[in-house]
Amino acid sequence: MKTHLLLKILAFVIFIPSIFFTQIKVERITGDDGKKIIGRNITIDLSVKIDSIEMPVEKGIYKLYIPSLQLKSLVIKKKAIEYEPLKMEKEKEKEKAEVGSENEVVAELVFRNNTQYILYIGVIGEEKIRKYILKSESDWKWTTSFGANAVFLTSRSRFTSVDNVVAQNRDGKMMDLMPSIMFTFMNNQRNFSPGFTGGLGFNFEELSVFAGGALGIGQNIVLSAGVAVHKQNRPNTDYTVGQTIDSSVTSDNLNKSQYRVNPFVGLSFRFDKNPFGAKP
Repeated sequence: MKTHLLLKILAFVIFIPSIFFTQIKVERITGDDGKKIIGRNITIDLSVKIDSIEMPVEKGIYKLYIPSLQLKSLVIKKKAIEYEPLKMEKEKEKEKAEVGSENEVVAELVFRNNTQYILYIGVIGEEKIRKYILKSESDWKWTTSFGANAVFLTSRSRFTSVDNVVAQNRDGKMMDLMPSIMFTFMNNQRNFSPGFTGGLGFNFEELSVFAGGALGIGQNIVLSAGVAVHKQNRPNTDYTVGQTIDSSVTSDNLNKSQYRVNPFVGLSFRFDKNPFGAKP
């Protein structure tokens, strides 16, 4: 009795994968050399009864076949799969495809990065509409990380007052270190991936903007470098070197805060939550 039950369970486990893979067939058609791809087909078998199914596919242009006279209706909905955490979803209206005879191409599906098609198929003799989801995903994702960027000051000149005369000297500070949040577009399928990064730096006084290149290490560490736009105290153009000034004029008057462009390097980390956020 136990052996008979075990055989039934084993047969069920073996049978389920075959049902899953025979519902949708995705194939690449190659040339005589067996290497060059000359076409791609997606075939949906309506003889296998399901409520819904989801399946990933490679990028490319596919011909959709539904070889069954039981096909009653077909609605195709195309949408773009949004990146996270910067979401920008674009969706097209539902389109009704022409229902043809058996073995006829009913639609052409163009899969690019992060493309998703939802097929709503009505089958003769069934009241419930079947749902098929076909999607392609990119290896490249937006990754949010938190860290610090070192901004190197290329111009360090300042005005000071010497015996009521404007003089120029150099600021002793060579760089600004600023906490930052970075958004990096990189290939998360690789342990070492170059990419593009941009972000915001913040302190108690002003906001800075960063943009440049990045290297992702194991998805959780991001090295970045590029240019930063941030505020610095630099000579006030209302004054010139050697100008005689009143004793009431201070260094705060001789210099003013200005946005400047400087190079930066940074190190950031991907956490499961914002480390700078308030604790619950």
